[in-house]
Formats: sequence, structure tokens, C-alpha cells
Amino acid sequence: MRNKCLIYLICLGSFIYACKPNFSLNAPYLDVPIVYGILNYQDSIQYVKIYKGYQTQKEGNVFIDAQNPDSIYYYNSIKVVLQEYEGENRTSRPDIPLYITNDFPRDSGIFYYKAEKIIYYTTEQLDNNKIYCIKITNLINGNEVKGKTYMIGDFRITNRSSVINMLNESSAISFSIAPNAADYEIHVNFLYFEVDINSNKVVKIGKIVKNICPKVGGDIKKSNFTGDLYKDFTVTFYDDIASQLKPNSNVVRYLGRPDLRGVCIEVEAWAADTNMVNFLLSNKPTSSFVQVNNIYTNLTASEGEAFGFLASRTKCPIRYFSTTKDSQDSLIAGSKTYKLSFRPWTEYIP
Repeated sequence: MRNKCLIYLICLGSFIYACKPNFSLNAPYLDVPIVYGILNYQDSIQYVKIYKGYQTQKEGNVFIDAQNPDSIYYYNSIKVVLQEYEGENRTSRPDIPLYITNDFPRDSGIFYYKAEKIIYYTTEQLDNNKIYCIKITNLINGNEVKGKTYMIGDFRITNRSSVINMLNESSAISFSIAPNAADYEIHVNFLYFEVDINSNKVVKIGKIVKNICPKVGGDIKKSNFTGDLYKDFTVTFYDDIASQLKPNSNVVRYLGRPDLRGVCIEVEAWAADTNMVNFLLSNKPTSSFVQVNNIYTNLTASEGEAFGFLASRTKCPIRYFSTTKDSQDSLIAGSKTYKLSFRPWTEYIP
């Protein structure tokens, strides 16, 4: 899923900047926390990654030391809590403690990822109308790190029609404004499934994903009539389907999903706050040969520096749509996709 990949890329970016020495290698050790947290009130568990910067004395040892858990983890030497605010004032809610867990999947890579991997979490429900501040206290040197984020409120896709010609036509997705959101990401996905010709069993439920907001800070517009936001786009699903699927004489492909007959377009949308958008924009590659990026953080430390950010995002309910018969006929018999064995969903008999 794209969001999971995005999480790992952001985290890696935080590490890269955190390990980037802007001080003398002979200087005394500095406590430099690196924090990565994206809160979502819809989630039953909130996770925050917290690491410490480290130094190495020998050239080339930076990647070796990264695989040593003692190089990057604080273990129990820090106390981590979330504090709830309304405006500038604390609410009456007590501090929300974050506990250590090792039960969080992570792909292998340069940094330590084995059984002792550490992440901080809470299962307490967050309020989408509040502001949350993370407070990290180093129990050894007393250093405190803080960062705030507004929670993102609910929003929804507001397209009125249940039949949208999205396979190879210009179209638009409209959606309501998410409170406190700075940017949106919208996926328009083509759904299909495959049935084995011998057993008549469903052997695959597939999806062709299109991100119609590929750029952070893209050209999302506001309607003067409804007040909703909308994103214009031109879909070329025929090209995408032809490039991602190969002819397979062992299966028949149908539009949609077995449990959602007649539906073959899925629309997903996420909203993110300013902190997440600013981080992504500050780390976006430039077109120049010389890469000059500012390091964005919304964290402050009582002593020294801290890197990373605390942010918020939310996801709106998924919407499903049908397409016109002409669009379906073009998929089944069109020059680009006729070899892929697509059939109308009406012909599928479980």
C-alpha cells in the first residue's frame, strides 16, 4: 500500500538528516532525538518512532553502527506522553503515556530491524477536535522535546452520480473540506477479479491504482457553487491495464469485485496537516544538479536540537462507482485490452 511505503520513506529521510553531522566528530556527545509520528484519530493504536542521533569515529562505520540497537534506541531512558489541548490551553485530560512495544513490522534495511526493534504506542482514543502535543523527557539528562499537531477532522467524497465514466475520460472527484487539512491525496482505482476457467473459483481480486494527486501541494480547486474541493484529472486506465496485465488463457477476468457486483471504480482519499506537508515539501528533490534542502521539523528541545515531526492525517470513507456501458465495451473489445479476456460482471455466475 502506498501509505506504508510513504511511512518508511519519511522515516528513512529523518534518519538520513539526523545522522548528517553538522558538528565536529571530536565534540562531546550531543543528545539529538529523532521523532516520527503521524496521528490518526480513526486508528485504534497510535505509533510514534523515536530514535537518537549517533556519532561514529571511523569513516564508513556509520552504516555498521546503524545496525547496533544501542546506537539508535533510548530504551527506558525516556518518558513519552501525549498531552491534549484545546486552543492554547490544556484540557482536563491527564497525560496519555506511550509505552514500548516490539510488535511492529518493519522491512529489513540499513537500520536495525530485528527482534529488539522499538516503537512507542498508545491505545487511548484521540479526539479529532483537539490538538495533541508530544512530550519526550530524557530521564538521564532532563532534556525535553515537544511538538504539536492539530488533528484532522472528517471529510467525505461528494460526487453525486453512482455512474462515472472514469476508464478513459476526463473527470473530477469532489470532496468536502477536512478541518485542519493542508493537502489531500486521492486514489482512483480500477477493480477486477479473475476466475479459473476449470474450477470456476475466484483466484485473484486485483486493483489498478492511480494516484491523481501525485504532487504535494497540487492543483486542487474549490467550487464556487458548493464550497467543496475538487480535483480534475484525465484517466487512462486502458493504458495502465494493458501495461500491468498480461493475457492469461487460464482465467476469465471480470470488472469489479465478487462482493460488489456492478462496481469497478474505487475512490480513496486522505488528508494531511501542515506539518506533514511541510516535511514532504522540504524533502522534495529539486531539478538542480545541486540538491539544497531545508530540514523541516516542528519539534523543539530544551537543550540542543531535535529532528523529525509530529503530524496528523485521516482517511475518508471509500466510495464505489460504476462506469458506463460504452466504457466497459471499450475495455472488453478495445484495441489495447481485448486480449486480456475481460467479460461483463453480469456474466459471472458464482
